[in-house]
Amino acid sequence: MGGTGVREENFDIVFYDKEDGVKPAEEFMAGLPLKMRAKIVRAVGMLKINGPKLREPYSKHLDDGIFEIRAQIGSDISRVLFFS
Repeated sequence: MGGTGVREENFDIVFYDKEDGVKPAEEFMAGLPLKMRAKIVRAVGMLKINGPKLREPYSKHLDDGIFEIRAQIGSDISRVLFFS
């Protein structure tokens, strides 16, 4: 019988990579200050579970199939685009 009745779906997160193998979004996130990077990584983890249903303050729909992951510390905001 088991189970909690909660269905957890996982969405695939695939970072864009250029022909030379560079992944700009991963490089951007790696270059963020530690606290901001932790918030972005957490939001990406939430995206993996919630997919495009994730909304503010973690994600924002911008246009048809275009969204952004958002992280904020004080007045500093970092964003990474994703597509669904």
